[in-house]
Amino acid sequence: MTDTARSQYTRLPGRKSGLLRRDTLWLGMDHVLFVRSSRFTEDYRRFYLADIQALVLQERPSGNRKIVDWVAVGVSALAVASLLVTHHQVWGVLLAIVASLYAWLALRREDCKAWVQTAVGTAELPSLCRVKSARKALAIIGEKIRAAQPPMPAEELSRVLETPPPLPFTPAPRPPPLPVSPDAARPPSPLYNAAFVLLLGLGIVKLSTAFSSSTGFMWAMPLGYFCFLAMLIVPLVRHGARNIRGGRSAAVFTSLIVAGSIATYSLSWTTSRWQRKLQDANTQKMYDMMERAAPLQIGLGVVLLVLAIWGLLAFLTTSASTERRAGGPQTLFGPEGS
Repeated sequence: MTDTARSQYTRLPGRKSGLLRRDTLWLGMDHVLFVRSSRFTEDYRRFYLADIQALVLQERPSGNRKIVDWVAVGVSALAVASLLVTHHQVWGVLLAIVASLYAWLALRREDCKAWVQTAVGTAELPSLCRVKSARKALAIIGEKIRAAQPPMPAEELSRVLETPPPLPFTPAPRPPPLPVSPDAARPPSPLYNAAFVLLLGLGIVKLSTAFSSSTGFMWAMPLGYFCFLAMLIVPLVRHGARNIRGGRSAAVFTSLIVAGSIATYSLSWTTSRWQRKLQDANTQKMYDMMERAAPLQIGLGVVLLVLAIWGLLAFLTTSASTERRAGGPQTLFGPEGS
């Protein structure tokens, strides 16, 4: 759009940007203009205010996503403060940059979709992908629609309200649910909860070693790691992964990979140090200095705490999105949350 053309329009809240594409919404005198810009072309689509029949906003179920975001940012802030207190400014600044980038991406995460319904059909408005800006834009458009369309008589208005709204498409009938196997119906083993509680304790111990001069827990940490791995592997071998789908499955298998790597490294480090500490005093000093390295201890502690909190949230909280799918209100686009 040229500057002269842009002056005839008012930019509406909301924007969706990609690597090579940007979607925006503009309000003209008698229509809403959707603009999709790339590096070389621009595509336009007009929706005249007099033809708009409905504006639909559908929020996406967030589940435990916001809780996980707050916990991750809080743990990162604690780790940054710990690094700065222990005079590791470089590591603290790097972690602060990563945490700020994560918080920025979490704030810009898409959490809704919007559509416009006309007599011709239904079209999505991709620029309205965040609830706050989408509500502002739809409120502005709604005022213009009410001003552009003449008021209906009371009889016709009551008849329209009694008539179901036009659906953008007819949803296909859902097939009957498959029979639930006994393994899928079985609740998850309590060993999962106990394992993540143990991992939480290991993370607290690992963080505490960053602020103390003690080099204890030489064999306790590897044993703790392998106990955690055993508490996850035993229910997986007995019952499989059928009753820990979704976020629970991701938490379990991610923790297995990460904690397994840390456990292998910790056992190798401990046995190597125990074998060489009697051979050379300088070698023993080198091992003690590396074990007291605060950035390493804080980094491992933060990783363990994040995994533990993730697993506990996945196993202890109920899935709100599942409840909404089962009995959510009907919208123009089917059951809410489906």
